[in-house]
Amino acid sequence: MKIAVFTSNAVRHKFVANTLAKHADEALIVSECKANDAPPEIIDRPLTPTEEHFFLRHKTEKEFFGGNDTFQAPVIPVLYKEANLPYIYEIVKKFNPDMAFVYGSCIIKEPLLSLPKPGRFINLHLGLSPYYRGAGTNFWPFINKELEYVGSTLLHIDAGVDTGDIISHVRPTIEKGDTVHTVGNKVIRDSAAALVRTIEIVKAGKELARIPQWKVSDERYYRKADFNEEVLSKYYYNMKTGLIESYLSQPQKELKIVNL
Repeated sequence: MKIAVFTSNAVRHKFVANTLAKHADEALIVSECKANDAPPEIIDRPLTPTEEHFFLRHKTEKEFFGGNDTFQAPVIPVLYKEANLPYIYEIVKKFNPDMAFVYGSCIIKEPLLSLPKPGRFINLHLGLSPYYRGAGTNFWPFINKELEYVGSTLLHIDAGVDTGDIISHVRPTIEKGDTVHTVGNKVIRDSAAALVRTIEIVKAGKELARIPQWKVSDERYYRKADFNEEVLSKYYYNMKTGLIESYLSQPQKELKIVNL
């Protein structure tokens, strides 16, 4: 089994790519390079709340996904949003992957979309589709006090933005003491395991599920511009006033969920 992985370069992206590579005969990683967060100790001014929040995310990822500071398979580094360049297509075409995966990359377009066999190009969307779409889809449930919507969706990739047919949902076990960062890492860890399962299914000669996304009356859609320090303050207020404890003590809302 030969796989191609289109991703970014944070610790979480390296963890997913490395996990997949361990379960393939050969792997090729296309990594979009973004500027890494500078360690807070080298910044000679007070940190903004947003900077502190994302430094904490980086620290939590390094602790949770230890040993994934580098990619452990051949890598093609590209600048952010350049995964669709013609020379990338030629390299991946020559590699001839049996399956391909997207996590944290820019939107993949033709002709890259058509390289693997039909039904073998998978997009990992962090968020439960079709309920939460856009950016920060595992942050906003903490703002809306809807932790039942935290999770991820494995999708058959298409030309849209997180609009493909669903293969499976992934939902984490939320525990007392969790934060948005620890829960997010649990989602990523469990999602990587689910992606490995898709490799096993295809190796066994079976087809992956294909469930068209359904309409929901209360769909939430967020943009990166919706995140600001006022919203971040609300997150910390919700956590301080017992969001996790309240969620664990109450019956959970039933959702339509697809499982592998």
